[in-house]
Amino acid sequence: MASQLSVSITLRLGQTAYYMHQIAEPGDAIGANQIAAPCTVFTLHGSEDTKKQLRESIERFTEVDDVWSSAFLQNVVLQSLSPQEFIRSEAEDVLASYNTSSIYLVSSSDMISDGPYFLNMGNLHPAYRLYPDFAGAFIAPTVPTEDPYWSVKAAYPSDNEECYKPLDAAAYGEEHPSSLTVAVPSRLYHKSTTEKPFAGTRIGVKDIMDLKGLRTGASSRAYTELYGPREENAKVIQKLLDLGFVVVGKLKTTQFADSEWPTSDYVDYHAPLNPRADGYQTTSALGSIRSPAAIQGLYGIRPSLNATSFEGIIPYTKLADTVGGFSRDAASLAKLARALYGSVTDSQFSKKPTKILYPVEFWPKTSEDHDAVLESFVVKLEQYLGVQRTRISMEETWAKTKPTSDNITLEKYFEHVFEWAANPSQWKNFLSPFINDYQGFFGRDPALNPQLQFKRYVKFSPDEMIRILNEGVKSGYLPTITHEQEQEGVKKWEIFKAWYETHILPPDKYGFSDAILLLPWSTGLPEYRDTYRDGPQKFTGVGFFFYNLSPYSECPEAIVPGT
Repeated sequence: MASQLSVSITLRLGQTAYYMHQIAEPGDAIGANQIAAPCTVFTLHGSEDTKKQLRESIERFTEVDDVWSSAFLQNVVLQSLSPQEFIRSEAEDVLASYNTSSIYLVSSSDMISDGPYFLNMGNLHPAYRLYPDFAGAFIAPTVPTEDPYWSVKAAYPSDNEECYKPLDAAAYGEEHPSSLTVAVPSRLYHKSTTEKPFAGTRIGVKDIMDLKGLRTGASSRAYTELYGPREENAKVIQKLLDLGFVVVGKLKTTQFADSEWPTSDYVDYHAPLNPRADGYQTTSALGSIRSPAAIQGLYGIRPSLNATSFEGIIPYTKLADTVGGFSRDAASLAKLARALYGSVTDSQFSKKPTKILYPVEFWPKTSEDHDAVLESFVVKLEQYLGVQRTRISMEETWAKTKPTSDNITLEKYFEHVFEWAANPSQWKNFLSPFINDYQGFFGRDPALNPQLQFKRYVKFSPDEMIRILNEGVKSGYLPTITHEQEQEGVKKWEIFKAWYETHILPPDKYGFSDAILLLPWSTGLPEYRDTYRDGPQKFTGVGFFFYNLSPYSECPEAIVPGT
């Protein structure tokens, strides 16, 4: 059987690179002699002034779209229900200064979206702008396998989920050697509707979430090798697609979303660079969503437990798994949060907090400059809400309220909670089945990054571990956590959650807390990615630190960059 031919065309207009989608828009042939020529489609309304419409459209395209540029005015398609020939002469007056070579009049009731295209052998192909992945953040830039921008298709959607493929194009190799290239579609292709209020909003997807047509790899070469492309989207991703979001690629993650330090723990794939400051700060540490956001100066949100479906996502533990997000500005984060956790039809509930909790043990003095930035934010928040902060001590509250009979500190109480409660889930529900599948198919162990190797073999002495690795001994997850230990860990988790809801953030009559708790997610000190470390860190979440508050209490947590 003959293989299907796939063609990828990359073009440059000036210094900007573009990708021409291989699937053309429907419609009659125009400009059959043109080969990958830049073109702009305008929709005209017959009762309105043609010159005014074109000038306003060009102004709007320039303002809202990063894909379109005046270079796409080399060829112009004017579409309307019943175009008249005089429209051409009026358009020529407006376009004369842009050196437009061809103007095509198209009459059709099935109009395509306005914006930039490439005119190729009589067909219009969507144009994608190519950006270099200078930070090395993407594992696979993507484009849809089918063209999703035809307006009639949007009006009559099929039952099939949107399917993606890896982008088979590259550019900017001279300026950014070894970098992948990310393709973004024109914002002009998407119009917000009641059904798709977030149409055209671009997102990247962490590579533990299934995207139809692509493999889910979780930054593991072995896992990527073993399992084929996914046949459906993760439930939460499908929800976002249904609301109009556009996926531009899958993003690197720590291996299986475990806790890793750049660069030492990243073996299968290189850790992304942090674009903040000098570019060589670390990108992540313990504190999923929140720590990467804080370190890179982003807005981030970790929601309440079970705020979204986790179906189609590689799990760690049902006790803490959530779907969060990042953005560069507050408005974008609010948009994403509303799409992920809220309703686009129900009215929004908005109520200002009446208390600001300030846990003193988590606000150490770092430096005068750093502390001044954080203090300035707290003061502005006090002024905005019209309340003064309330200083609290969680350790003192814990000691006074005595939620347990043994009178131990929070640090001692949480010594093994995450290790006992969460790690068995990671092993039983994911790692062990994966390792068994890999061994069964390839006849050898899968390669794992240092942190996961450590968690698998930690009870062995160094000599025993060398023997195990050399001899390929098939060993279970170590340390072996008993069922009794797992139950104790879960029970302690539940006790803390109940205590926190009673004594720290109790709900008001509406079911929400009337307080917010402030935490300093930055020390103001550099954390370089080229630091040599002694070895893999201890178990994720050992002991107690404020990083644990959100997972253990199941409360949402938002990261806000200081200014």
